[in-house]
Amino acid sequence: MLKIENVFGGYSSSPIIQGIDLAIENAEFFALLGPNGSGKTTLFKLITGQLPIQSGSVLLSGREIPVYSKLEKAKKISVLTQEVLVSFDYTVEEIIRLGRYPHQKGILKQLSKEDRKVIEDVMEKTKIIQFRHTPFSMISGGEKQRVLLAKALAQEPEILLLDEPTNHLDIKHTFQILDLIKKQQQETGLTVLAILHDLNVAALYADRIGLLQNGRLIDVGNADTLRKEAQLKQVYEVDVKTGSHPTVPKPQILMTPEHAERDFFDFYNSYQIEKNSTYIHMQFEHPLRTISNGVIGEGIHWLKHFCNFHVDKHYNCADPKSDLRERLNNYHIPHEATVAMMTAVNLEDMVMETKDINGIPMLVIVTAGVGNAIDVSNEYTISAGTQIGTINTMVFIDAHFTDGALVNACITATEAKTKALHDLQIKDRESDTIATGTSTDALVIGLTQQGEQTPYAGSGTAVGKGIGQLVYRSTKKAVNKYLKRIRQ
Repeated sequence: MLKIENVFGGYSSSPIIQGIDLAIENAEFFALLGPNGSGKTTLFKLITGQLPIQSGSVLLSGREIPVYSKLEKAKKISVLTQEVLVSFDYTVEEIIRLGRYPHQKGILKQLSKEDRKVIEDVMEKTKIIQFRHTPFSMISGGEKQRVLLAKALAQEPEILLLDEPTNHLDIKHTFQILDLIKKQQQETGLTVLAILHDLNVAALYADRIGLLQNGRLIDVGNADTLRKEAQLKQVYEVDVKTGSHPTVPKPQILMTPEHAERDFFDFYNSYQIEKNSTYIHMQFEHPLRTISNGVIGEGIHWLKHFCNFHVDKHYNCADPKSDLRERLNNYHIPHEATVAMMTAVNLEDMVMETKDINGIPMLVIVTAGVGNAIDVSNEYTISAGTQIGTINTMVFIDAHFTDGALVNACITATEAKTKALHDLQIKDRESDTIATGTSTDALVIGLTQQGEQTPYAGSGTAVGKGIGQLVYRSTKKAVNKYLKRIRQ
């Protein structure tokens, strides 16, 4: 364990580090974060003995750092920095051999069989064995950093100190280095104390995080420490929003620049619609904040294009995403900025309604087919295969919603659709009970994010009532058009 007890120190009589207490547990990855000038590198130099401690103590395995000789310290601690300068043009293997120096015995410091085994092992782990005879100056920056990591690991340290080791690397090489270190930590019990510049990278790799400000440790905790928006704004003096990584249970941070405020625009003059027998395409001049379960563009995004494609009623595709991307490409619509749905109903039966409700401009587009209407409360098993009889709903609102209000809006729109099916007596063919929807319904809610922010859009709010009224009326009209067509 590395223990820092009430440490003061720095470059002058006025200490930069002021009374830090911190315990780094064995085999953990601890990330030290803070803005430039907060004291991160100074603290590292106090730990390694490069700077004198004015008061307090740093203990390694229960002994104060100054008690260790340089050789003993080198067996305990290795350091990897962002610097890749090497004074002489050694080969890769020669540099890595230097990491074994603390373990070599005798005056001549010859490599032992064990030394050679360790060197081979770290070169293999860091994937640089093919460069063993290559001059260090001849390899890339990412490869150089892997060599220096191999040298640090060749020391077989208990603690690895990382001083912004990936600050000059691109994304690929950053993840390569940190993946290697994380794997070493997990497999060998290596303790890692890292200064990291990127908060999102720190959240992905660190077991615990410490936040430094003006030489003081103001917070210590797991990755959820980075969910404290007000604290991060205070420390970094930047407006931040935190969210969650889509596949890893860790937070990710978004920064908002001062220039981000948008000019007001007129909702009704901000879009154009193209409709034919093949597709409906709504294009907005400005991106909308969206939530959707569309085939393309699912989740929460900022998007400008909203498409509903007609497909054959017997449509059966193993990869509908790829199919829709190809269709979008054919019409020169960027799939990265699009919500795309599909339906087998006749697109001429689209219903579009616009209305200001309580001063809020809204627009709803619905296409509806109820050939595979479903009562979600019934227990029978739905037959396998793609079914296309569907209700596709697009709701566009000139308002500013939180993410919670976006979810509210989805619930409200779904309630309105279900009420329309109830009033029309649309039934589930299998159970002969009133349907709640179809098995392939799609929905998108799009917001301009203009005006005062609202945290709610449920059925008890003015904006929720507006969503409900428009979706209800549009769904009824669209279903009636569908029923009239199939009865002809």
